[in-house]
Amino acid sequence: MPASQPGLKSRIPEIGNEAYCHDIVPDRRIVVSYRMAIGGELMSVSLATILLSPTQGGMLLTYTEQAAFFDGAPDGVKNREEGWRELFERLAAELETA
Repeated sequence: MPASQPGLKSRIPEIGNEAYCHDIVPDRRIVVSYRMAIGGELMSVSLATILLSPTQGGMLLTYTEQAAFFDGAPDGVKNREEGWRELFERLAAELETA
């Protein structure tokens, strides 16, 4: 039965994301770890560090992520980079209007 047929019920797997904040130093650093799963299957585990460095015109944000990918998706790293890039671009746009 085609997916577009009326009345077709599809099952969307549960997407889980658990995050733990390990260290926060105001105006300096945030360290978090997180795991992602789809349908109960572990997809990835990451350790992320956000460093904040004062600059003459504001603040420089440096994001570093170490990740292990378990789902075998060939674009896992690329997708993660694109996702974070989009989030940081949105943050920058919001901060420019503040």
